[in-house]
Amino acid sequence: MKKALIVLLALAIGMASCSNNNSKTKEATKPSTSSEKLDTKSPTNDAISYDTYTNPRFGFSIMYPTFLSPQPEPENGDGRIFKGENEEMSVFASYNVLDDSIEELFKECKSSYIGTVSYAVQKDNWFVISGTDEEGTILYRKTILTNDIEYTVNLIYPKAKKQLYDEIVEKVTKSFNVGLEITHQ
Repeated sequence: MKKALIVLLALAIGMASCSNNNSKTKEATKPSTSSEKLDTKSPTNDAISYDTYTNPRFGFSIMYPTFLSPQPEPENGDGRIFKGENEEMSVFASYNVLDDSIEELFKECKSSYIGTVSYAVQKDNWFVISGTDEEGTILYRKTILTNDIEYTVNLIYPKAKKQLYDEIVEKVTKSFNVGLEITHQ
């Protein structure tokens, strides 16, 4: 279990390393989730419920499965992490201070990916990279670049839960709304 957590942490750090997390300081706002009743065990059937996380600092929202528990907000308000028993979802945004193109961001992320890339596609203003590490953990990342802001969602989960997460990844990424009106609270 400890080894799996260390691997997950190393993978999350590796995934985050291909993002420019150089954020400009802005007024802090309080992100929200639409529910606080969360179960920490993953379902084994099709009965998956979802809540929505909204980030007013960067103007994005995304659905997340309620069996993942929201972790405390970071002080800079750039996103949120949701954890389960042996899976994790993180969603965040950062300013594209180096003015990288989506092609440059894709190339950098793909080259720094920890593990074996099994799927990689880049189109218009977004890219997706997915693959596995040597422990059988699947890493999925989608980044959208719009208005000089990089919006990213990462999902990390055991290969044994691939069938369950195929549905989750599809629902979560389809719900990823970026460029919403930014409100300061």
